[in-house]
Amino acid sequence: MNLAHHLDRAARYHPDRPALARGATVVATWSQMRHRVASLAGGLRDRFGLTPGDRVALVMANCPAYAEILYACWHGGLAALPVNAKLHPRELAFILDHSGAAVILATPDMLETAASAKREARSPAPLLDVESSDFTGLHAGDAVPVFDVSPDDMAWLFYTSGTTGRPKGAMLTHRNLLAMATSYFIDIDPPQPGGAIVHAAPMSHGSGLYMIPHLAIANTQVVPESGHFEPPEIYDLLRRWRHVSMFAAPTMVKRLVEHPSGANADTGNLRAIIFGGAPMYLADIKAAI
Repeated sequence: MNLAHHLDRAARYHPDRPALARGATVVATWSQMRHRVASLAGGLRDRFGLTPGDRVALVMANCPAYAEILYACWHGGLAALPVNAKLHPRELAFILDHSGAAVILATPDMLETAASAKREARSPAPLLDVESSDFTGLHAGDAVPVFDVSPDDMAWLFYTSGTTGRPKGAMLTHRNLLAMATSYFIDIDPPQPGGAIVHAAPMSHGSGLYMIPHLAIANTQVVPESGHFEPPEIYDLLRRWRHVSMFAAPTMVKRLVEHPSGANADTGNLRAIIFGGAPMYLADIKAAI
C-alpha cells in the first residue's frame, strides 16, 4: 500500500528514463531517484531518530528535491508536511506547533522564514537547508527497504489556508492518495507513458498531488528553471518535453494565452492542462482552447 512502491516500479521497468528535470536538464533517472530516495529515507530516520508517523515539514519552493523528499518520507514510513512557501512566519509557526513537526527541511530562500517560525513556535525540530552539505550527508548511508505501512497510516498532512479561521490539517492516508491517483486515471485523464508533468504551480499543493499519478506511470517530473510560473519559460519547456501535462490556476492559463510569446509558440507537445482553485470565465476557457 505504501505509495513509495510506485517509485520502485518506475525504477524497475524504466531505470534509464528521466525521472526529475530542472528545466530542460535531467537531474536523475528513475533508478537514480529510487536510490537517492531509499538512502534519504534511512538518513532521515537515523540522523534524527524518527519513528513511523513522525511529521517532516517541507518549507520549500519548487525544486526537483521536493519530489525526492516526499517519496523519502513515504519510503521511510514518515508523514510529509508540505507547507505553502508564501505563508507569513506567524502562520507557519502555528502549523509547526499544531502538527508537531519533528524535522523542518527548507530551501535556501525559505530558511529565514522557517527559522523565524521555528523560534516563534518554540519548536525543538531541527532545521536543515536542503542545499547544504548536512542534507547531502543524509544520502551517504545505505539504501533501506520500503517501510511496511498500513493503508490508514498518514502520508500527507495537508493544511488548509485558514481563510475562515486557523489552518486545519487534513490527514491524508496512503489509501486516500492511492484512491486519488486511481480515480485520476479513471475519471479525469489517462496520461500517456513517456510524458512529463511541469510543476509551475506550488508542489506543496495541487501540483504536488498531481505528481502522484504521473510518477506512478514513470512520467518525468519537470520543475521550471526559475522554480515558478513564467509564460515564456513554459513555452520553452513545451518544445523540450513530450506529452506535457500541467496543473494551473485559471489566472495562469489566462497569462499563457495573453502573453506575446504564445502567439507563434509550438504547443504540439501540450496534452492537458488541469485547472482549479477558482472559477474560470467562459470567455477565458474558449480563448485557451
